[in-house]
Amino acid sequence: MSSAVPVGVRAPWSTVAKSDANAMWRDFQPHVTPASAADQTLIHSFLVSIFQQPSLAEFHAQTEDSLYEWTDRLLVKRGSQIVSHLRLTKHEMQFENLHLPFAGVHDLATLPEYRQRGCANELLQAADVQMAAEGADFGLLRTHRPEWFAKRGWVVCGRHSYSEAGARDILSKLNGHQTRQPDAWVMEEVTPPSLSIRLWRHFEEAALYRLYEENTVGTYGPLVRNESYWRWLISRRGYDSIYVAINGPDKLQLDEELKPIVGYAVVKDGRILELMTSAEYPQAAAQLMERACGDAIERDHHPVRLDAPRHHPLHQVLVEAGGQYHGGLAAHNMVWMVKLLEPLKLLRRLAPLFHRRAKQAQMSLPLELGIQCDDEKFRIVLSRRTSRIERGKLGRSYLCMQRKQLAQLLLGHLNVAEAMDPERLTASTRVAAETAQRLFPPTSPWLPPLDGVPT
Repeated sequence: MSSAVPVGVRAPWSTVAKSDANAMWRDFQPHVTPASAADQTLIHSFLVSIFQQPSLAEFHAQTEDSLYEWTDRLLVKRGSQIVSHLRLTKHEMQFENLHLPFAGVHDLATLPEYRQRGCANELLQAADVQMAAEGADFGLLRTHRPEWFAKRGWVVCGRHSYSEAGARDILSKLNGHQTRQPDAWVMEEVTPPSLSIRLWRHFEEAALYRLYEENTVGTYGPLVRNESYWRWLISRRGYDSIYVAINGPDKLQLDEELKPIVGYAVVKDGRILELMTSAEYPQAAAQLMERACGDAIERDHHPVRLDAPRHHPLHQVLVEAGGQYHGGLAAHNMVWMVKLLEPLKLLRRLAPLFHRRAKQAQMSLPLELGIQCDDEKFRIVLSRRTSRIERGKLGRSYLCMQRKQLAQLLLGHLNVAEAMDPERLTASTRVAAETAQRLFPPTSPWLPPLDGVPT
């Protein structure tokens, strides 16, 4: 997802002198209007003047998303001139077995001479209304200015997860792993099946769909991708190469399309944007990494970077190869932030998940847990068979927090035990604290970067 940049970002001044600029906005009041197709040339020119991107190809790719509408771009204009811009995208997030609708916020920018005039505030307020009206549970963005967005109701949520190491060092480590197999493997004389690694072919799209779904179902954070979205994602070419791992030799045969693909890696500039493999063929990940490192050496891309969930075994390989794992809130000064739009709506969507977690933890049912969020009250009620969310009630055992902390709690960013603090999260009883730890475990949500890497 492209970065949402706050109003305070630096950008070149126009040729208009400051004194003339003062006269320009003396009577100016920002008013938000939705964009139309007639604005596309002006919008692209505006964005390039601020960010030096997107490319024309990337801009057109954004408009070709099947869910895209021109009204997803919100503008502040003065006459025919665009002075501020914001873009929304529509998505669903995988959250265990649920799909949570959310909106991405991108490309927030204002012309330098119109900054500090409230344009960005007006755009964000209009975006809140539009996101909620279109069914989003929350908004999501990346920014290098979290303080600016925090003042407007956004909160940090989600961690980065990637590792980096030198390509030759990774190859050396991988070869060492292959020659030093565990004793159990040697005793059982188990030889991993031979896999062929080659470039992906367009008629093999279905294999990518299948592997992505196998790897992301039941997880937290990845986007839900239907076939239409997959076709758009592939056609926009935010990558250099896609490699596939095939079970068995890859010979040119009439039934070639029937050969099982057991893994794929999407690579750009020495960065593995996405690596998905079948659970039955764990060795596919290392072999795909080996191919990516070989190509990186040929193209003089150093180091190699792997973006993958924090528990992916290849992170340890890269660390042992002399690299580093990065799993913090910020990466290159960029953080993920969310804004909860309608707490009751998200609570009710998550209620079946709370019920399932309570049963898995063998908690005594029925049970209740209240939530005091700013001036709103909610109560989670779980019986042996059903779950429901009540508004305006708390009960004896409840949590107190601000809406920002509720967003982090519901989306798995908070560790309840560590977050207990008078300024962040409090519990009325010990039972409330223990119940919250079971209903709201930290889940380390992670979003694959492929969806947002520009062409």
